[in-house]
Amino acid sequence: MNNINNNINFYNFKLKNKLLKIINEIGYKKPTPIQLKCIPLLLNGFNILGVAETGSGKTAAYILPILNNISNFFLQCLVLVPTRELALQIKNNFILFSKYMKFNILSLYGGLKYNIQLYELKKNPNIIIATPGRLIDYLKRNNIINFNNIKFVVLDEVDEMFCKGFVNDVKFILSYIKKKYQIILFSATICNKIRKIINKLNLSPKEINLSLNKINNIPKNIKQYYCLFYLYKDKLNFLINFLEIEQFKAVIIFVKTKNYTLKLSNLLEKNGYNCSPLNGDMNQNLREKNINNLRKGIINILIATDIASRGLDINNVDLVINYDLPLDFKYYIHRIGRTGRCNNIGKTILFINKKDIKILYFLQKKLNIKINRIYPPNKKIILEKRKLKLINLIKKYFNKININNIFFKDILNLIFNKYKINNKYLNLILLNYIYNNIFLNNRW
Repeated sequence: MNNINNNINFYNFKLKNKLLKIINEIGYKKPTPIQLKCIPLLLNGFNILGVAETGSGKTAAYILPILNNISNFFLQCLVLVPTRELALQIKNNFILFSKYMKFNILSLYGGLKYNIQLYELKKNPNIIIATPGRLIDYLKRNNIINFNNIKFVVLDEVDEMFCKGFVNDVKFILSYIKKKYQIILFSATICNKIRKIINKLNLSPKEINLSLNKINNIPKNIKQYYCLFYLYKDKLNFLINFLEIEQFKAVIIFVKTKNYTLKLSNLLEKNGYNCSPLNGDMNQNLREKNINNLRKGIINILIATDIASRGLDINNVDLVINYDLPLDFKYYIHRIGRTGRCNNIGKTILFINKKDIKILYFLQKKLNIKINRIYPPNKKIILEKRKLKLINLIKKYFNKININNIFFKDILNLIFNKYKINNKYLNLILLNYIYNNIFLNNRW
């Protein structure tokens, strides 16, 4: 990592002008380490296995060379991914980078009507991003997909794909491609088991492993904490207290079950938070809507199962809360990787019961990491935070309102109704501020 040349920019790769134009528009200045290593190799036809931490720019590392080296005739690129969310995200990235290029890009995944996707297939896409199961459905039921001109095959999140049992599916799909193609594998983590599977498939990639830590691959810009609780009722209270004092643009809260994504979302909504659930039982349109709402800031809290632990690239997520313990230590890595993306600072909080403390020790030892303890905010901190928030709100409204033409109760109602404030203590603070700073100072 330390030997990477920081003076190289995207112009050094001799990419097409249409690609350089959109790169400049997006605001990319210099390639990330994984892009710096992989783009030249891919442009020159090498098969590669790229390994780097989440948020390191892996997707652009293969999209740019592919768009540079294909034409808009025939199907020339196939990308296989383990989840629908990742399929959609990669499709959007291809669309973004090909803004000034005429490519037909299609994503295939379960959850959407078969005939709709079949209609899109008949338009002869140049790039297909698919989950293995849905692609196999079309291969078995139709002869509409022609792989004769395929130049690139990408397996993104290859470790997850193989761990989920897609090995035979991938093998089946690759058997349909008779001509020589360039294979591209990317992952945030890698192990010898996955390497053996790759070797059995005779893919023979050149491995580029830029993980900061070969064991856990967690970026240093993610600050990790754990919060200890003893009673189950304390857990929810601690969560609400943390959400009240933490400053965040967007947060993802991970829970174990699909049902609890709904339950916790309802509980937080009752406490005045803009949030939505995300789980595998939701229809695809609703899942996409909730993800986009978080990305746009319409909501700022997403309560999700591990379906969101991989493949979600939302740069404004600056806090991840592991409300429930992950089932596997690898899921911990991928969960917290939803924050701290593109070198932004991220923070994570792991809730853990006293009786599960051994799991915390195992997690730290297994991943060779240090997770520091954080204590739930006490009442004094919370009330001071509320007081400051209310004072700022009052100042904001009194700057906008001509108080000579409005009654005291109308101002209170305006603020209370706008922010749904019903806490007696907060109301007293509000009244006290107005009395001391406005009424006594003859500002009324």
